[in-house]
Amino acid sequence: MTYFHGGAPGLNAGDLIRPAVSLGITKVRTPNQPRYTPRRVYITRLRWYAELFANGSRGDVYEVRPVGRALPDLDARGSFTCSCAEVVAVLARHPVPMPQKAAALFPMGGSR
Repeated sequence: MTYFHGGAPGLNAGDLIRPAVSLGITKVRTPNQPRYTPRRVYITRLRWYAELFANGSRGDVYEVRPVGRALPDLDARGSFTCSCAEVVAVLARHPVPMPQKAAALFPMGGSR
C-alpha cells in the first residue's frame, strides 16, 4: 500500500518524519481534527490530502513508509497514524493543493 505525508520541507529519501512533539509542537488541533495528537505522525493514502497539508505548512509531499503499525485516523477517511514514517521518495516541493476535494474527506456536521 502506498502512503503519503505532507509536511516539513527539505526532507529526502531515507529521512525519518518524527512526531510534532519531538519538534516541541504540542498543540495543533483544528476543528476538523478533534482527536489530533502530536505524539503520532499522520499519513494518508490520498496524495491530494497530503498536498493540502504540505501547502498549509509551506512544506513538501512525500511517499512514505510507516515505521511500526499504521492505525486508522478516526478524524479523516483514508488517513492513518504511526510512530514515525520513513521518506521513500520526494514527490513535490511546495505543491498547489486541491481544496475542492477537502469536503469529501470531512463530511458536513462533523460526524464521522
